[in-house]
Amino acid sequence: MRSTRVVLALCLAVGTASAGIEDDLRDGDRYFDEGNWSKAAAAYDRAIAKGPGQVSAEAYGKRAGIYIILKDYAGGLAFIGRARSRYPTAPEVLEQEALILWETDKRDDAIKVAEKVVAQKPGTFTNQKLIGEYYASRDPARTATAYEAYLGSRPSDFEAGDVLPRVRLGFAYLATARTAIGESDDAKAKQLFEKAVEQFDVVQKKHGKRPNAQTNADNGLCAAYTGLGRFDLAVTVCERVVGDTKKIDATASVWFNLGTAYLARKQAKKARTAALEFTKVRKTEARGFILLGDTYFADREFANALEQYLKAEKLLRAGQAHDQVSLSIKLGKTYRRMPAPAGAANPNVALAIEKLSAGYNANPSSTELAIELGNAYLEGKQDAKATQLTDKLLAGDGMAKAPPEARAGVLVIAGKALFNQHKLKEARQRFEAAAQVRTNDVQIQRSLVLVINEQAFEAGAKDPKAAQAFLEQALPVDPASPVTLTNLAVLAIDRGDCDGARPLLQKLEGVRGHDTVLRARLFARTFLCAARPDPKRASEAYAAAEKEAKKASASMALAEIYTEWAPLLLDADLAGAVEKLESAVATAATDPEIGPAAKRNLALALYRRGWKHMRDNRAGDAANDFERALRDPAMLRGTEPLALEFSLALAHLDAGRTVDAAKSFRGLAAKGNQGTYLKPPYAKVGTQFFSAYANYRSGTLAGRQQAAAEFARLENEPGFGDRIRDLIASSWESIAFEQWRAGQAAAALKSLQAADKYANGDMKRRIAVDKSALALGKADLPTLEALAGSPPESLVNLGILYDQLGRPKDAFDAWTKAKARGVQAPNLQKWIDAKKRIYGF
Repeated sequence: MRSTRVVLALCLAVGTASAGIEDDLRDGDRYFDEGNWSKAAAAYDRAIAKGPGQVSAEAYGKRAGIYIILKDYAGGLAFIGRARSRYPTAPEVLEQEALILWETDKRDDAIKVAEKVVAQKPGTFTNQKLIGEYYASRDPARTATAYEAYLGSRPSDFEAGDVLPRVRLGFAYLATARTAIGESDDAKAKQLFEKAVEQFDVVQKKHGKRPNAQTNADNGLCAAYTGLGRFDLAVTVCERVVGDTKKIDATASVWFNLGTAYLARKQAKKARTAALEFTKVRKTEARGFILLGDTYFADREFANALEQYLKAEKLLRAGQAHDQVSLSIKLGKTYRRMPAPAGAANPNVALAIEKLSAGYNANPSSTELAIELGNAYLEGKQDAKATQLTDKLLAGDGMAKAPPEARAGVLVIAGKALFNQHKLKEARQRFEAAAQVRTNDVQIQRSLVLVINEQAFEAGAKDPKAAQAFLEQALPVDPASPVTLTNLAVLAIDRGDCDGARPLLQKLEGVRGHDTVLRARLFARTFLCAARPDPKRASEAYAAAEKEAKKASASMALAEIYTEWAPLLLDADLAGAVEKLESAVATAATDPEIGPAAKRNLALALYRRGWKHMRDNRAGDAANDFERALRDPAMLRGTEPLALEFSLALAHLDAGRTVDAAKSFRGLAAKGNQGTYLKPPYAKVGTQFFSAYANYRSGTLAGRQQAAAEFARLENEPGFGDRIRDLIASSWESIAFEQWRAGQAAAALKSLQAADKYANGDMKRRIAVDKSALALGKADLPTLEALAGSPPESLVNLGILYDQLGRPKDAFDAWTKAKARGVQAPNLQKWIDAKKRIYGF
């Protein structure tokens, strides 16, 4: 019975103690809430003393918190040491330990404890704040996580202290956004920039009047708006910051962001000024010099851009892969645009390839860098390497995940490289694949159309139908393609469907980018080969084409136009036709297609003009044109060279170059084929006839003797009739005169007798006069003077007698009268000219 009372007594005692502890804890909580720290501390201490194991971790935490409030950090740590024996991992106790360690400058230890606390209890805002502050200059991602938790769990009455946490959170977002950009995660970067804007907006709107709040928010918004590409807002905010030097933070990042925004707005000079301010402060940071280079690149000052990029390259640190890729691309683009040394290949393309290759080898996963390298290979005519690069990229797993723009870019490079290697089928496949990725990309469509047109051109030489089929495949890709429409028109013209070609060319009129000169020239050709040719409209169209060619300074196209147009002008404007063809030959003499046609047409035009000169009694000019037409015999066909040589010989003859004429006629006689270029009766013996005639016109005794013999051999040739007999008589008459002049009267009489055998009509009467002239002497002068020029031939004899008597002026006057009255005596003009030359009559 006694033992039962003892147990009962013990139970009553425990119950009484527990009740006392609870009362003390309630008192402690009440005093704690009232801020009566000493009474609260005493109450918690009584409870712990009465029953340390019955006091909760939360109460221990509050008691530790009072040590912090009263700044008794040593006492607090001692208390926490005892509390940890009861609650070694309780976040309520560890929270206070972390705070005391922080306040006693044991921050590394404090953060170790705080991270344990938030791992168990994320809503412990006091420790989250410590972590955010600790990592603010160390780890932006941890900073952002901590401050997000702090702002999400701190009591609303703590909002007044949000300025620094929100500012730091905003800058942490900015830093992690830049990291995302470095990882090519633009979507994530955009989200982070937007989050940063939210934080800085809150600081401005709710805490803008707090010290430094507005300044920090402006610096943050300057960077965030720039990152989001909202450059107008960025410039407004950034300019507000730099307008007061006190607002510019120690990193000077506002200058970098302002420069970036200026450059995006195409204000390169302002951007350069801002970039220079940034580099004054951040002398060892590559991005400032990259921005400087960008400003020069925008102004096409490539040498200055290169200088800044190379400075940046030296400053890049390990781990800046994104910046390295970006800089490699910028260096590659700059080298490719640097001018080549005069008269040499451009070494800068090789340097571009070197930089891009190095960048790509270090960052093989960068599609952007690979595309730039591929373009450099194309520019450097290293098509095989471009193909090797693109084949590797297209075979890799990464290409399927790449953005459409990147996939299409690789396929386009592949297509161009294969096209340059004349692998048209494979090139077309690449461009078709690119067109499927980027269905509305005009450049890809044009490249595909170009390849198909090249296939058509290749097929056209052997199979025009196949060429037509290829072009019809190109039309659906781009129905308004100038290349396709033009080539379809060319095929139509080649197969004689000029009326069908004209509508195709008319479609080009409203299409931008077509070759207006070529269209106009082809349009003109359609009128020549139409079912009903219209040379007049063709000539008008060629005139329009000429204007287009001159407007475009297309000299070779103009030569082609003149080559085709000039033959239409031979009748209406022969001089203009020759002038145009001379221009065409001067421009396109070495062109394998235009040159031969231009030279041939010029030769034919000169032939036409030569005969016009002949009709106009300008034998010298005619001979010049015939000689020019003969300069390139390879341009002439069939018997055209013979006809031109014959024409030249006649021109020589008319110009009094009888020796040259005779030589030419003899040469032509030796070549034969007279019937191919002469009409009857000259078709058989025309060259012999004109050779004899040249001798006849030579003015020498030997020449006329030879002419008489040659004419005699042609006497019985059909078609010449009395013409040959007159020439034989005239030859002997001229021989007689020369013999008489030489004092050979008997020989002269004999020659006149020979002439008399062939003479008739007026010629016979003239021979009779000539015979009487042989007997002339001084005593005959009165008789001849008495005739008074009747018949007119008597004036010739009178002049001869005057000449024998030493009266040259009277001789000149008599012969001039005879000439004026139509006398055709041999050498009459020659004698007149001799007197003019000797005596100056």
